[in-house]
Amino acid sequence: MKCKLVGITLLLGVANAWAYEEAPILTAKVDDGSLPALELRLPENPLVITPISEVGQYGGTWRRVEPNYQFHEWSNEPLVALDDQQNQVPNLAESFELSDDKRIYRFTLRKGMKWSDGMPFTTEDVDFWYNNLEMNSELEPSVKSLFLSGGEPAKLNIIDEQVFELEFAQPNPNFIEMHLRSTMEFRLPQSPKHYLKDFLPSMTAEGELDEKVKAAGMTDWRQLFQNRWNTRSNTNPDLPVLYTWVYDTDPQELQQRAVRNPYYWKVDTEGNQLPYIDAMTWPQTAEPQVRILKGLAGEVDMDRISKLTSDFTALKKGEEAGNYTTRMMELDDHANMLVLFPNQDYTGEEKEVQRLMRSKDFRQAVSLGIDRDTHNQILGVGLSSPAQSVILPSSPGGSEETSTAYTQHDVATANEMLDALGLDQRDGEDYRLGADGEKLSFLVHFQAGRKISEEGAILLKADMDSIGLRFIMRSDEKSYFNQVRRGGDYQMVLHNNTSGLNPLFGANNYFPVMSANNFAPKQSAYYLSNGASGEALTTEMQELADYYELLLNEGDKAVFATKVDEVMQLHAENLWAIGILRYTASPAVVHNRMKNVPEKLFSVYKSPFYHYKEQYFIQE
Repeated sequence: MKCKLVGITLLLGVANAWAYEEAPILTAKVDDGSLPALELRLPENPLVITPISEVGQYGGTWRRVEPNYQFHEWSNEPLVALDDQQNQVPNLAESFELSDDKRIYRFTLRKGMKWSDGMPFTTEDVDFWYNNLEMNSELEPSVKSLFLSGGEPAKLNIIDEQVFELEFAQPNPNFIEMHLRSTMEFRLPQSPKHYLKDFLPSMTAEGELDEKVKAAGMTDWRQLFQNRWNTRSNTNPDLPVLYTWVYDTDPQELQQRAVRNPYYWKVDTEGNQLPYIDAMTWPQTAEPQVRILKGLAGEVDMDRISKLTSDFTALKKGEEAGNYTTRMMELDDHANMLVLFPNQDYTGEEKEVQRLMRSKDFRQAVSLGIDRDTHNQILGVGLSSPAQSVILPSSPGGSEETSTAYTQHDVATANEMLDALGLDQRDGEDYRLGADGEKLSFLVHFQAGRKISEEGAILLKADMDSIGLRFIMRSDEKSYFNQVRRGGDYQMVLHNNTSGLNPLFGANNYFPVMSANNFAPKQSAYYLSNGASGEALTTEMQELADYYELLLNEGDKAVFATKVDEVMQLHAENLWAIGILRYTASPAVVHNRMKNVPEKLFSVYKSPFYHYKEQYFIQE
């Protein structure tokens, strides 16, 4: 085995010589006997975190305003994390090794590490998580792409209580980066065997589990288990986790809260157990205007306030009164804030719609008909740029050529291309008729409440009117919008692309291999289920799927970039997803009482790990 990342043993050796310190509220619990001493709660080698500016002070509540699901994004702990230079550094795993053939990852956990309820965290939990949950078809209908190589799931080898291996069938040099970007897919930090086994039929007496299902008002054990396992929606405050703060609020409360994990396994450079902050609060939901008002009132300590660059000016004007500074949260890992997805798998009665959406010329004509400069002035406040749904030009394999393909506003060429497709006749309202002479329209779904989509839908309809295409824009409540996309029977959706750094991070945006794919949802289901459901891949989609598997197995960075460029060239020419605008940075606020916040803030959704949130502190 060749070592790729070693534990920080020198620092840890020094750390073990310290007299560890803890938060006063925990000392009180130790004194009254309700909590073991700190030395018994920390692992033998805690992870040492160097504060960004200074050693902090304990206490306070971090007031946030982003809605419920963001707690999971802020909390998740990968096996291996990134530092501020995007280098891989230890996290849950004290160290790891990758075999020379890039197939076998060996991870060493921290000895003596514990869940938030004080129970040991060992490879027994890893075995339970992987073999009883991830590989359980009754809970996960298909194996997540994160764990696949060559179409086969990785094999888990337990070496001892601290050491385990993931063995892939083929070289898989990108697993580390894939797992730390896949916060929704990597669920080890919330999968304690000692707690969750009581909700599995294979580990619980049938009658006992039936009683639990009945008492919880659930329909079956699967629904109960998912409810007990869920930190995404925070449905279970009793679930032990490995997070910085532990959710402890009734799921129905409008104001949610998480409190410090007394068994958290990180310390600062002076031996103080982290986090410094006692608790975190956030609303279950929050309308955009409410979030702005709370920011202006100084009621937010550190959070993204808005997704719209245009709100920066209002927040900037309120800094002195609100006692905060306005910052921009970079979305360097995001690609497009607005993308039109013609569904390549649509098989409805409107055969002309199906024909056209599967035509490359039609998709190119639609793209040329979009006035992206106007979109930028209104949606991006002039700070965005026209772009196809491809990775950023600055990323390996990205380029200006693929980013700008068919983004010029060229109504004359768009009209010529549509005429050539047989759409040269129009009705009394000047909309094009289909080649069959019948009325032609396209139904486009977008998410209600997402301001960019709502305003973008209006602009897009005006663009399509100008080239004679009747686009019917339909606003769907978020849960129904997601239901429509999962069903795969829609004509088009207007949404986004959150994968700008690497096509493997958010692969659903580029390959028909994952759920939440918007341009070939049924073919993605087919790939995920090994043909058990969905529709067989077309030649075009099979080529993309083949590229996906090549990229997963490619460890040479130069070759990887070349292959990525080839994929982006395919997307730029075929436009299975029609990009409109790049993301711009999002306005955030940092209250003046919040310390140790990094100078550059990044999107939490894909890259929370170098925020070092555990070393933030509050100074009144």
